Amino acid sequence: MFERIGVERGHCTFCGTWGPCAVLYGAGDTAMQGVQGCEPCLTAVHKAADLLRTLRVARAPKAKATPKKSRKPRTGQPEHAAPYQGPSKHEVGSLVPLADPEPS
Repeated sequence: MFERIGVERGHCTFCGTWGPCAVLYGAGDTAMQGVQGCEPCLTAVHKAADLLRTLRVARAPKAKATPKKSRKPRTGQPEHAAPYQGPSKHEVGSLVPLADPEPS
């Protein structure tokens, strides 16, 4: 990747014309070792980079849809209770224990 940008007079790397050029220096490059490009060539490189980006974005997989929140149950009215299914009240004795007879 490029580390810094400079401006010098020299030959364009792409078309070979002489004149002011933007120089892109990589890691460890010294003067006159970077990639030199004139304005028209660097504009074309920029347009080519935009085209490549458009192709990359078009090929990218679609993002997954965010899950929808589940709905909360209504709290206004309670749910219906099932009818009683045990023995009838006449078949069952009292739950209160019988009182002990009073000693006299």
